[in-house]
Amino acid sequence: MTTEWALVLPGDLDDYDWAVTESRGVLLHAVLQHGSRRFPTIVYDPYRIVQDAALVTGESGTFYEPNVILVSEVTQESIRRDGDRLLAGGHLDWLLGLAPASGAEWSLAVPDATDWTRVDELGTLSAELAYGERRFPLTFFDLERLAQAVGWDGVDDFFERRSRPRPVDFHEDNVIVLPALTRHAAKAAVEDLTRRGEFDWLLG
Repeated sequence: MTTEWALVLPGDLDDYDWAVTESRGVLLHAVLQHGSRRFPTIVYDPYRIVQDAALVTGESGTFYEPNVILVSEVTQESIRRDGDRLLAGGHLDWLLGLAPASGAEWSLAVPDATDWTRVDELGTLSAELAYGERRFPLTFFDLERLAQAVGWDGVDDFFERRSRPRPVDFHEDNVIVLPALTRHAAKAAVEDLTRRGEFDWLLG
């Protein structure tokens, strides 16, 4: 029998707990499971992810989350529906090749020809985390581009609630949101997250 991916939700939540979770817009303790292997996952709605990123980056901090799944609302039905679509796409199979620690060091890998002025204008960058010869996907956003990526017209649209967010498919394996997306800020963020052990789950 072929092992398949499963999105495992906390089993100890009752109807009241789920109502609170929906109102908060975030589920912290979901797990992506493949056989005996389990990977940390966070489920957000488009309101809470921008709110959390705005709070952290507003204090000149770095917002980082692994395996972010965006759903229209944080309910069991919505998570199951959107999660099943994600799991069926084969997008997560790279996680199965994660290697044990080998004494290497984490670093940010971007193409040599990266135009950082253009990156700053776009507000997003698809990069990689390097650990020895291993590479792991990593996506940077500034707050404006994150808001757009999860369905808002922009940060002002989010804060002023001028409209509802558009339905979008959003799943990123490693998300970093910064106040400004510069070469120095991106490199410093990876160094800081390394010191804090935030990437250790990739080596388990």
